[in-house]
Amino acid sequence: MKSQGNSNDIKTHFAGSLRRVLRPIVRQSIRFGISYAAFARLLKRLYVEVADEDFGLPFKRQTDSRVALLTGITRKEIASLRARPGEAVALPEVEDSLATYTIGRWLAGPPYAAATGEPLRLIYESDDPSIPSFSGLVRSLAVDIPVRAVLDELIRLGSVALHGDGEVELVREAHIPSADSEAVLGVLGTDPAELYVTIAHNIDDPANPWLQRKIAYDNIGSDGLETLRAESRKESEAFVRRINRLLSSHDRDRHPESPGGRRSRVSVGIYYFEDVPPDDAPPARKRARSGGPPGRIQRHPQGTSKKGSR
Repeated sequence: MKSQGNSNDIKTHFAGSLRRVLRPIVRQSIRFGISYAAFARLLKRLYVEVADEDFGLPFKRQTDSRVALLTGITRKEIASLRARPGEAVALPEVEDSLATYTIGRWLAGPPYAAATGEPLRLIYESDDPSIPSFSGLVRSLAVDIPVRAVLDELIRLGSVALHGDGEVELVREAHIPSADSEAVLGVLGTDPAELYVTIAHNIDDPANPWLQRKIAYDNIGSDGLETLRAESRKESEAFVRRINRLLSSHDRDRHPESPGGRRSRVSVGIYYFEDVPPDDAPPARKRARSGGPPGRIQRHPQGTSKKGSR
């Protein structure tokens, strides 16, 4: 009975966490006109897909009966979903965009960036292959698209500027899709999912944790948020440049001598978040100076929590 009680407690806590995760998803679903009925259909199909792909038995075929046992969905509904595989929703890919590849190569270090990762202003074209140029950068990607077309697209995205002297400058070190594009919605299907998978991995396999760090303070005055946003972005961009150089040095497309093995996808992400109460919310109580430090550094579940200090 004790074991069952512990199991129920874990389910209750997980359900509470799931509710918090789903809340912003439901908000965006309502905003984009996705009804509860449509969301439920999507979720039902996903339950069947995950049960099929991740919970099969090695010694027998995955039957409708077993999937029904795992998911609580009736065998009739499962058979109906499997009969209409074309209705599965495919999320647009954003990782493989040419803009992302171009910017990533630009920031990966010499010859297109300084050793510290700061991107250089590049001449558009050079007859001398030893002189770094925008054309040379694009051609190094081995894509069958004209250099000028790539430049025009990056200018349209606001990622680069073409100056009067013919030099090309990277003015935004991240490709952020416009609000009305399908690609920006694709981010919702990649970045949050990757973070959740990392958290789940650290819960399931605490002996082999993946990087998961967050720094949080809970009594920051809203008048200082603009400065914090700017400084956090500055520090984060420096970190991203270093990580970009590290990952690119192991990319076998450009470094065939890199370690072998199965083709693997690696992402390292950081994020900034703030939660500001409405104007009519009661002000936060001031902490007594003797009450200890104002915040904490939160680490992955199996790590230790150390309080922050000024």
